[in-house]
Amino acid sequence: MTDSVFIRLAGPVQSWGKPAITGNFVKTDKMPTTTALRGLIAGGLGYRRNEWPDWISDIEFTVREERRPTFVDDFHTIGSREDEWDFRRRLAISQGLKAKSAKSVAYKPGVGATVVVRRTYLADAEFIVRITCEGHTEDIDRAVSDPVFVTYLGRKAFSATFPFYLGTGKPELLQRIPNISKDTQLGDSTTVNQYFLAKGAGTRPATVVVPRVSTRAEWMGRVGQLGLKLRSTIQEN
Repeated sequence: MTDSVFIRLAGPVQSWGKPAITGNFVKTDKMPTTTALRGLIAGGLGYRRNEWPDWISDIEFTVREERRPTFVDDFHTIGSREDEWDFRRRLAISQGLKAKSAKSVAYKPGVGATVVVRRTYLADAEFIVRITCEGHTEDIDRAVSDPVFVTYLGRKAFSATFPFYLGTGKPELLQRIPNISKDTQLGDSTTVNQYFLAKGAGTRPATVVVPRVSTRAEWMGRVGQLGLKLRSTIQEN
C-alpha cells in the first residue's frame, strides 16, 4: 500500500480563495482547496505556476477539519491623499487631458480615484491533510519537508505555525491522529469532518471518530508515538 504524507495547516489567518467577484472583492473557502494544495506541492518542488508535471493533478488529498474556523472581514479603502494630486495632474496632462481631469484619472488599471478592497479570511483554523499519490511519495515528502519556495496558507503573508510537517506513514494513521478538545464530557474520542479531494471527487464531508486530547503537549506526544517517518535530513538537523 502506498504511504501518505501528513501535514498540519494552522495559523492565525488562512485564505483559500473562491473565485473573485471582482478584482477587489475576494472571499475565502471554508477549507483548503484542491488547486491551492496542488500549488503548495508544486511550489515546494520548485515548479512555477502552470509549469508543474501532470502527476500533481492526480494527487489525492484528505482534509480533516480540526477546529471550525471563524470568518473575518478585511475591509479598507485606498483613497487619494493630498500629495497625490500633483502626480494626478501631471498624469492627466501626459495623457493629453486637462489638468482639472486629475480626479478622474486612474493610475491603476481598472480602478478609479478611490479603491475599495474587501477580503474574507479564516481565523484560528486548523486542518490535518493526508497527501497520497502512487509513485510520488518521496517527491511529496520532499516538497513539504524541504520546500524550494516558501510554504504559506493561501497568501504569502499567512505563514503556518509549528508543526507543519508531520511525516510519512500508512494512510490509516489519519484516523489515529488526535483532535484537541477541552470538552471532557466527550471521553477519549470525538468526531470531526473529513473531506476527500481528488480529480472528479465531490467535497461533501464524512464524519469520522478520532482520539481526543486536551492540550497541544499531549497532542505532540501522541503524534510522536504514531511512528510517522521523517526525512533523514530533518532528523539529522
